Order: sequence, then C-alpha cells, then structure tokens
Amino acid sequence: MRTFALLGMLLLGGCAGLQSADPASPYYAYSTGWAAQLNRPLTIPADAATVRLQYGRIVPRNSVQEHDPFCVVELDTVRAEPQILHPGRFEVRRVTRRVNPVSAAAKSPLIRTQVGDDEGDPSFLYFITEFRLRDPAQPDLRGMTCAWNPMAPGNRMSMRHLTLDEIRLALGDWISLIPPKEGL
Repeated sequence: MRTFALLGMLLLGGCAGLQSADPASPYYAYSTGWAAQLNRPLTIPADAATVRLQYGRIVPRNSVQEHDPFCVVELDTVRAEPQILHPGRFEVRRVTRRVNPVSAAAKSPLIRTQVGDDEGDPSFLYFITEFRLRDPAQPDLRGMTCAWNPMAPGNRMSMRHLTLDEIRLALGDWISLIPPKEGL
C-alpha cells in the first residue's frame, strides 16, 4: 500500500509546474504587483493592432529575428489610421507561459519527401511569456507577448522560456518591467 502512495505522490509531483524565485531563471514565478512602464509614445501602424520590439527598437513584422527574444505590444482594435500608445505605467494583471508548435507547411500524408521523414516535427516552437496589461486611461491596451523560437539553428540546446533579462533586452528603453516593492 505504501508503494502505491509513494507512486501517487511522485506522479502528482511530476505534474507540478516548474517555478523559481530566481529572476534569472526561465521559470521565474512572477508575483502580483508588477507594472510595465511605457517610457515614450509607441505608434502602432495603420491597419494593425500590434507593434514588435526587438534588440531595444521597433522592428517591422517581417523583420523579426525569431531565434532571438522579441516582444509584441497589442491593442484590442485594428484601425485604418496609426494608433498611439501613450507613456504611462500599466498594471500587469497576469503573466502566463505557454509553448506553441507551428508547422511551416502542411505535408500530404500520401507523399514522403525522404526516407525516415518525420512529418510530425514542428518547424517553429515558440516559448511564449504573455503579460496581460491594464491602463484605465488607455482601455484598448490588451497586453504584451514576449517569445522566441529555440528551434532555430544554434538554439536547439536552449528549449526554455525567456528570462526576465532577455525580455528586458528585447524591450530596451521603450518599456520597463517594474517589480513589486518587496521584489527586485
């Protein structure tokens, strides 16, 4: 009977999330009370609801280097004219992490391109950290998603979420992540 209890505890322990109190860890557990400070106006282009930041600068959608950390700031509404997100301090309501596998192209189950081809492997594997943001003065603000694709050449040994420092490097001086008073 003790063996079953021990086995059950091990199985339940394996289901527990990886969380760390160390901000240098890719599994850092963000506590409540964080804020995001936009330091200067951020323009979202016409016919869009997002803008991308990478290496501390604005990057066009088709120029993101997905093997390096990048962040996408998102509004609720696409508009025909540019939208301006004004400087301010935004409440971080929630931080979540997820992994999103994406295949570059659908392959026909009837055609094999090579012997031993594994048709189930993803082409991209995004490790995503999502910040849900709130600013009563700017109700269209939805959030910020920071990610990278460790499936890119040179990253395959780094299958993990971004660290706080990596996210801060992607944001540069556009957006500052501010910990709760008792934290960092």
